[in-house]
Amino acid sequence: MEFILIAAAIYNLIGALTMWFQAPQLQANAGEVPPDYMQYRIFTGGTAFVFSLIYTYVFFVPEAAVPLLLFGIALKFWSFVSSLISYKKFNFPKEEFFKVGVGNLFFAVLFVVYLLTRTTA
Repeated sequence: MEFILIAAAIYNLIGALTMWFQAPQLQANAGEVPPDYMQYRIFTGGTAFVFSLIYTYVFFVPEAAVPLLLFGIALKFWSFVSSLISYKKFNFPKEEFFKVGVGNLFFAVLFVVYLLTRTTA
């Protein structure tokens, strides 16, 4: 079950790189990127990157799993909820909802299973 930590680390790393290097998507009626948009993307990508490092660390130091993965679980559930709200109320694209929201929900559930089934050394 430890493989899920590496899979989550890669998922977060891909998310971070996407946030940092994907071209901004402009709204047809706006014409320009809002001034706070790039700071949001840089910060969000950095957060995903840091959690990628945390999941890799927990893979190598499993005794740190409980406190660190509890934060990861909370953040991944929040990512799902915020994506769902954005999809339902703010025209968040369906593909992004599944990629970001449902993807993070999947890993949150797997982290819960991991914590409930792991054996302590």
